[in-house]
Amino acid sequence: MKRLLGILAACVCCFSCVDIRLPEAESELVLEGWIEEDGFPVVLLSTSVPVTTGSKDMESLQEHIVRWGKVVISDGDKEVVLTGGPDERFIPPYSYTTAKMRGQVGKTYTLKAEYKDRRITASTTIPQSKELEYLRTEQVSPGKYKIVAGMKDDSSGKDFYKFFVKREGKDSTYMSSFLGLVNDEVLTDGVNEVSVYNGISVRESDFDQYFEEDDVVYVRFSTMDEASWRYWDGFEEIQSLSRNPFFPVSNAIRSNVTGGLGYWAGYGSTYYRLPISAPGEKE
Repeated sequence: MKRLLGILAACVCCFSCVDIRLPEAESELVLEGWIEEDGFPVVLLSTSVPVTTGSKDMESLQEHIVRWGKVVISDGDKEVVLTGGPDERFIPPYSYTTAKMRGQVGKTYTLKAEYKDRRITASTTIPQSKELEYLRTEQVSPGKYKIVAGMKDDSSGKDFYKFFVKREGKDSTYMSSFLGLVNDEVLTDGVNEVSVYNGISVRESDFDQYFEEDDVVYVRFSTMDEASWRYWDGFEEIQSLSRNPFFPVSNAIRSNVTGGLGYWAGYGSTYYRLPISAPGEKE
């Protein structure tokens, strides 16, 4: 037994002295984009950040923002080139958009993006938006609340849902609600109640999934196609498991982007405003 422990100790000592360096992965083009029913497209472009042993501050990440890319969107009838510019609502703080194209239900939107020698493509369709039955607040501890949404599902087809949230005066844009993805396979006939939590923001070091008593929350309830749902399903899996040291994350997120990383999503969305300080149902 002592001999075995001695061998293990020697192995640990040897490995601790070896500088194991993995080859740096080639940088890829990263797309984060969406187009909503009756909304303009929004596209964020960046290059992937290589994994290193050291930490990177936000300032050093500026070099990964793609400011001189070419982004083109086609709806099958016309093709539009998007214009890029600074946009502090998002991270990275630079977006591409256009006022020459609005999202329409049922249409498919094909995106092409180019930067230097990199080219990516993606396609998405905007499904019909759905209305919630109600929203109400539910206290979970002193001063802490979650939102409960009542929703009905149309059993005639397959639907995919996602909640986004934005706190008035605190968030610059809508964030993905923590565990806010719903597949209609888990819904039953009648009204189903789904918990809606706060979103994780990279601007905040401490995450609290609950809302505070004085928050005013804007809720965006979106439908999406299956390809977009698969991306968000992988995103939420990594988001939840990465907070648990017993379940290391090693799988890449499923993407509908060819030639790069990220997602291009079409949403049918309805919007709601709910003051947390006034618990009760809201039509």
